[in-house]
Amino acid sequence: MKLLSVAAFFNALSWIILIPIWQYPDEQAHFAQVQDVAELGSVPKMPPDTSLEIALSEEILGTTRDEFGNNKFTYHPEYKLTYAPGFSGPQESAIASLPKSARTQLVKREATLNPPLYYFVGAFSYKLFYGSSLSSRVYAARFVSAIFFLTTIALSYQIGSLIFAKNKILPLVLVSLVAFKPMMVFASTGVLPDTLTNFLFTLILFFSLKILSSGLTILRLLGLIVVLILGILTRQQFIIAIPIVSLPIVYQLIKNWRRINRPILMILSLVVLVIFWSFFVPQLAQVRSRILAEMNQPNLILIFNPKFLEHIGWTINHSIAEVLPWYWGVYKWLSLTVPHINYQVINRIIALALLGLIIRFFLIFKNKRFTNQDLILLFMIFASAFYFLVFLIWDYFFRLRYGYSFGIQGRYFFPLVVAHLSILLMGLFQIFEVIFKRYAKLATLMIVFLMIIFNDVSLAHVSSSYYDTSSFTTFVNQASQYKPVLFKGNIILAILLSTFILQSLFLLNLAKYISAVAKKRT
Repeated sequence: MKLLSVAAFFNALSWIILIPIWQYPDEQAHFAQVQDVAELGSVPKMPPDTSLEIALSEEILGTTRDEFGNNKFTYHPEYKLTYAPGFSGPQESAIASLPKSARTQLVKREATLNPPLYYFVGAFSYKLFYGSSLSSRVYAARFVSAIFFLTTIALSYQIGSLIFAKNKILPLVLVSLVAFKPMMVFASTGVLPDTLTNFLFTLILFFSLKILSSGLTILRLLGLIVVLILGILTRQQFIIAIPIVSLPIVYQLIKNWRRINRPILMILSLVVLVIFWSFFVPQLAQVRSRILAEMNQPNLILIFNPKFLEHIGWTINHSIAEVLPWYWGVYKWLSLTVPHINYQVINRIIALALLGLIIRFFLIFKNKRFTNQDLILLFMIFASAFYFLVFLIWDYFFRLRYGYSFGIQGRYFFPLVVAHLSILLMGLFQIFEVIFKRYAKLATLMIVFLMIIFNDVSLAHVSSSYYDTSSFTTFVNQASQYKPVLFKGNIILAILLSTFILQSLFLLNLAKYISAVAKKRT
């Protein structure tokens, strides 16, 4: 696990240094909120809310939006910046020479207006490098995101140990899939609150599985409440977690009603009262109105309209054709995907996993044996389906109001990525047991190998869309531009080489470990 953690860190670092500034999803808008919090204490209630420093850097780096919300990269995956011969970009000095007053000179509206938690943490890292360049402050905020990602990786191992309690190998396989899923790494290393949202939702999943499998305790209940509060302070849509966590709680209340102690019942009653009371608090009513504003206070009766069935059909087709590929990788302002063969391989692996799940459910009914792991599997399927359904309904009301879909992206579903990969792994392991029998555990090594290869291919493909990779010298020169001094020059090659070596060492050690465990069983 230690070697995996180091390999995952260097892999995340490789993505951080090769993705240019403002090339993560809406990174400049999220950083504008970080900067406003650091410089002004909060985002101004009235526009403008984005600094001259950010606006000038956007103009230079080609990410200034037009009236349609597009920039030079949108729909143009072939577009590249003009680079200088050395380590500094053609106009890098123009950004660096701006006075500090340019950070508080607001010139346009672009900053996000999300809940404050992530941005307060980002502002702390911003202040640590307050006297440094814009790129240094951006990279400091990116490192905060990477820390949250690494904690998510560590937590996914704990979840894997809960799900695969009788298997020493599958928890390591699961955490490896999480650590090297390229779109997950990409969505977790930029300046955006997704990484904190994903970590907190993974905590929700962890507490839910603990309650489901081991019972309801005061500490677990209080942990859930704290995480829910932190989650809502990170993203408004975190309220989706409330119905999801309610299921294991209700399950334990029904199953062990007589053994539930009074303090737990009192806490639950208090939580229900607070939720009910919140509907009558004007300040919280304003928050709810803001969350539902894009749906124009939806009339749920419209769900029974025939248009809703049409929307379901359209959403399913759209999700298969576009959202699913984006779940596995879309970059460069939604303009760049990896070569199509990657998705073909992924789709066949998913089909194998679905077949494995069908076999698993068939065996459950045939043997009339329902294990704790089966209960966890059903819960994760329910949580994933419910999460998807909420977005489907939300997008339906958005379309009714505006006449077009909001544009659901694959990364929106990453809060439950550990559940998704666990379900996938359960199905694959079931089919491997049928095909490879006692070599099923060794077969899971191939899945980890493929994920790491997919990660490296994705990073190489994305990097080549930004930089000239025809020679090491040209690549290093271009990749060094508009970066902090720490990430200029051959240090880039050193980090990439270290990443490749650590990945290879991890795969080698994982293969030895799986082989040793398999021999003990035989």
